[in-house]
Amino acid sequence: MMNKPLRFNIALGRTKPVNIRNEEVRCPFCDRSKLTDILDTSGHIIWLMNKYPVLDKTWPTVIIETETDEGEFSTLPADEAARILQFGLDKWRETRERKEFKSVLFFKNHGYMSGGSIRHPHSQIIGLEDYDYHEDITAQNMEGWLLHEDQDVRITLSTQPIIGFFEYNIRFKPDAPVRSVALRLQQVLRYVLRSIANYSQSYNYFVYNLEDGYDYIKVVARYVTTPLYVGYKIPQTCDEERAAKIIQDIAPYFHASK
Repeated sequence: MMNKPLRFNIALGRTKPVNIRNEEVRCPFCDRSKLTDILDTSGHIIWLMNKYPVLDKTWPTVIIETETDEGEFSTLPADEAARILQFGLDKWRETRERKEFKSVLFFKNHGYMSGGSIRHPHSQIIGLEDYDYHEDITAQNMEGWLLHEDQDVRITLSTQPIIGFFEYNIRFKPDAPVRSVALRLQQVLRYVLRSIANYSQSYNYFVYNLEDGYDYIKVVARYVTTPLYVGYKIPQTCDEERAAKIIQDIAPYFHASK
């Protein structure tokens, strides 16, 4: 049985502040004295309710990751990146324990083509009351050409992507050292921003818990979506020759110590 589409409140959505491409628009996350409905904090990291609940039958929250608009996850010191990722994973798993949700989303937007509206580094956790993403996303969507493997993570380029063309999957056990996962996530993001997303400087990453017992982070470079997917839901991937080039080009990023 297919999930029904989530309903988006267009009128409410139009009231959201947008500064992803306009620095003159005031950032709602920078003035911390005006933040409300705070759920938890860790240092400067703040988890709070989203002021714009545009999706019906959901519990939308935001994690403000940094104090200012500046910076991006892949440029942070490794310890800081690990702290941010650990906080997000903890709150995502905590939310998943709540019985009123069929599934819980955890994702990040970065860049003007990512679908986000605010430039300030942040991620989102959304509890879905009637929608189970596991009906559409499986471990098969995380399989592909091997890019890197160590004792903590396995990284692949999807051969069965959700949308295509280039989707990078980081697989790890729920109890894996978060610093190791964060380091590999930073390295993948650096590669994506310097290659596939060089012009758009936009990406998403999505976190999943799947039926094989692993957790996954899927990194997707963002640019104009292929019309075959828009019109027919036909995902596409690259050929063996391009995959081999990516395997060669991304390898030096994993050799970096931080």
